[in-house]
Amino acid sequence: MRDDAWPRHCRALLVASVGSAARQFPGRGEQPPERVHGVRKTLKEARAIARLFLPSLGEPARVTIAALAVVRRRVGRARDLDVMEARLARLAPPPEIAAPLVEAIGRERAAASRGHGGFATSASRAQLNAIVKRLESCDQKSVGGDDIVEAVARTYRQARRRGRIAFDGDDPAALHALRARVVDLRYQLAALSPAWPAALNAQSEELNALRDTLGDFNDLHVLATFATERASLEPEALAGLMARLAAKQKKLRRRAETEFDRLFAETPDAFAGRLSAYLRRPMAMPKAGAPNVPVKA
Repeated sequence: MRDDAWPRHCRALLVASVGSAARQFPGRGEQPPERVHGVRKTLKEARAIARLFLPSLGEPARVTIAALAVVRRRVGRARDLDVMEARLARLAPPPEIAAPLVEAIGRERAAASRGHGGFATSASRAQLNAIVKRLESCDQKSVGGDDIVEAVARTYRQARRRGRIAFDGDDPAALHALRARVVDLRYQLAALSPAWPAALNAQSEELNALRDTLGDFNDLHVLATFATERASLEPEALAGLMARLAAKQKKLRRRAETEFDRLFAETPDAFAGRLSAYLRRPMAMPKAGAPNVPVKA
């Protein structure tokens, strides 16, 4: 195997992801939920692949990751409001809970829309296109296949450590931190899936299921925080909503812990050894400049 084949493949995927996000980035009046979700998903994919170069390239990779985070935050509030609205519809609470929340979400959406003007859109697209140019000119001759394996193993190790901390405690922020690394690992394995599609795609899909469970938990936490701080609910109505949300979160946390234990039973060294074997004796070689790997939403 050519030692630079996988780094070249991953850089091609990264360039494609960032370029796609620049084209997708919504302007004023172009923020339906599916478009906002799509651009955030693409930006998270780009972040995950950029992290493959963090141990070997250092500062250039850190700059890219930080810039992607800035752009992603510009559509983050719109996504949170869309999710809260959908969660509320599924909960179907009584009017004394639903009405103040719907009104508060509407106010927040109007404020977010005013803040998301043409300048923010053009600035985001320009920033993403600048990242593409920088990536295309970046010298990665020093990066080899072993560096890519080391970076994915680092993500696996971080996710495993964060999961143990999260499930040993009771902090929603810890579960959200775990989710960030699960998302990264999912996209990184999908990027390398040509090496052994059956094994790596299966693991990526199971990580996506864990991501969904953790995401559902966090969405309920976001709704609870919003209801407490912004919705002006009567104390009795707020208590009723919190009880509903807590019951659902308890079930989601239990499911997430079961999924986590199964996905992260392997030691980091064993995981790295298995991935290294896949890349050294791949089922198929990656093609330089190949289009982005399709990944389920």
